[in-house]
Parts: sequence; structure tokens; C-alpha cells
Amino acid sequence: KKATAEEFGLDRVKIWRRLQGIGAVAVKNTVYALPANAETQEDFEWLLKEIVEGGGEAMVCEARLVDGLSDGQVRALFDAARDEDYEGLAKEARALSTAQDETDELPAQVRRLRKRLTEIAAIDFFGATGRLTAESLIAGLEARIAEDKEMTEEQPRAATSLIGRVW
Repeated sequence: KKATAEEFGLDRVKIWRRLQGIGAVAVKNTVYALPANAETQEDFEWLLKEIVEGGGEAMVCEARLVDGLSDGQVRALFDAARDEDYEGLAKEARALSTAQDETDELPAQVRRLRKRLTEIAAIDFFGATGRLTAESLIAGLEARIAEDKEMTEEQPRAATSLIGRVW
């Protein structure tokens, strides 16, 4: 009988999310790739340890694609994954920028988008083009918040300048 990941207490969705979180892309059903560098190797090794501690099997190996996908095609997989992430951010930023009602939650929402942009950029190994759009939309929201804050701070000063005047 072949044991399944569930029998070992491993949650495949959890592992899949962790792979996405470190920026890995699937090149085959159960083969994931990251660019070869010390940081990504460490990420894979931590995940490997977690899988093995859960009773599963995994291995980390450095490979060069000989047949099948070209380096350019693998790079395109990485760019497509990050562009999808950036598009999700851009969609959220557009929704915030077109919202009619200004809320006190807007600065917190924009900070959350900025944090997520930073996280995505950290795993954007090849500079996907979607980053520019997401970055400019978030920067626009940040500028709007700064402008609103500036206007709010100026209003009390304007009112105090009228005190003691004769009309």
C-alpha cells in the first residue's frame, strides 16, 4: 500500500502555499523550480525539512534543463506567476482608488497593499512587467492619502487665523 501525504499528516495545500510563498513555479506536477542561489536553496531546504518532519519525502537538487522547457520558457513561468500576483494587487488598488466613500481605513489598506507589493517583489526573480502598474497605482493612493492629510492639517490653522478679527 502506498502512503499518502494525508496519512503522514501533511497538508498538500499548505505545502503548495509555502511553495508559492517562496516564489517556486511548477515545471511538472510535483516538480517545482526556483533560480539557483543561496537564498532560494535555503528556502527549499526549510520546506524539505518540514515535509520530512511530517513523514513525507522530498529532495532538493540543482538541475539544468536539458530537454523539454528552455531557460526562457522557465523564466516566462516565473514572470507569469508574478504578473498574476501584481495584477491582483493592481485590481485591489484600482478598487480603492475608485471608491467614492473615503474611510479612515484607507491608509491601513494602502499600507497592506504596499507590504504585499514588497513581498511579491522579493520573489520576482526576473523583473516581471506587472510590477510597474501595481507600483504606480499604490504610489498614487499614497499620494492621495498624503494630500488628504495635508489638507486636514491646514484647516485648523485657517480657522485660528480668523480669531480676534473684526467683521
